[in-house]
Amino acid sequence: MASSSPTRFGLLLSIAIFGLGGGCSMSEITGTYSDESFDRLVDQDNLVLVKFGSYSCGPCNRLDEELNAIKADPPHGLEIHSISLCGNQDLARKFKITGIPRMMLFRDGEKLGDHVGFQTEDQIRSWIGAMNGVVGDVHTNPFAAKTNSENEMLPHKS
Repeated sequence: MASSSPTRFGLLLSIAIFGLGGGCSMSEITGTYSDESFDRLVDQDNLVLVKFGSYSCGPCNRLDEELNAIKADPPHGLEIHSISLCGNQDLARKFKITGIPRMMLFRDGEKLGDHVGFQTEDQIRSWIGAMNGVVGDVHTNPFAAKTNSENEMLPHKS
């Protein structure tokens, strides 16, 4: 009887891992995106931050807390979406996601940048600002000085 316990434990562990899609909870499997629906999500004039992760991932859950703080006071024109990789394996393959949490920033359907791993709210805001500066203005640059032309802005020299 004692010799069957390790075998039974191994069988139960295998069922738990493989039966739930590699550690995915059942609630994660329900939200799936096709290529078309994902493209509609990110094909906007706004900046769209997409966090890929899993509900069973500790760093992903901590990152969600940071993203919720940003959602409470978002930069103008930013949308934030979280997508579970459980049930979205096609997207994981498309974007070659091998580590989570993974954040990607999109505008007009184009990926502007990505980051793997946990980040604090301040780090995420800084990253968004840096990516936004590369592709256009969502916010007015507070470090810019107006020139003679109302529409032209020049950086301050220090």
